[in-house]
Amino acid sequence: MNTEIEGVILAGGNSKRMGTNKSLIELNKKYLIKHVYDRLKKQVSHIAINTNQTLKIFPENIQFQDRIPDKLGPLAGIQAGLFYAKKNWVQFCPNDSPFLPINLVEKLSFHIEDKGPTIILPSLHNHLEPVFMLCHRSLIENLEDFINGGGRKMELWIKENNYKVVKFNDLKAFTNINNLSELKKIETEYN
Repeated sequence: MNTEIEGVILAGGNSKRMGTNKSLIELNKKYLIKHVYDRLKKQVSHIAINTNQTLKIFPENIQFQDRIPDKLGPLAGIQAGLFYAKKNWVQFCPNDSPFLPINLVEKLSFHIEDKGPTIILPSLHNHLEPVFMLCHRSLIENLEDFINGGGRKMELWIKENNYKVVKFNDLKAFTNINNLSELKKIETEYN
């Protein structure tokens, strides 16, 4: 566990493709968000959840809503996470990735350096995984300016900053579940 890093689970989306709140969909009798929570909690000092709908399975005092209205997606959740963070570094993860690497924070935080990158994110086969970023709190104003200027693409914002990419090899590590057919496929493979 890294005591200098806190975790934020991004669960503020609309879940349009799922048709219901993705956090509360079950994979093998366990909520998707609980899979993520259980894997992340061993890696960080504490976890907060960005959700625009209170999740009764977690204490209310660890849940917070977007600070920017209009449901802007993960960028709004990241902005709110950086705003509420008490530590300098925040590990973000989506609520629908039950195979989150158990060494994610260890591998990413290895690259924290004095005056080094302010965003550290994984890649899998040269594909960036931006919603799994480790981000420094100092970027909050930078992100607010990006959003207020009409920016909506997370990768564009990342590439405007000092970032570092860390390669991962596990094909399942960043699998996310967007709809019921993906859920069924993963449940079949999982068993």
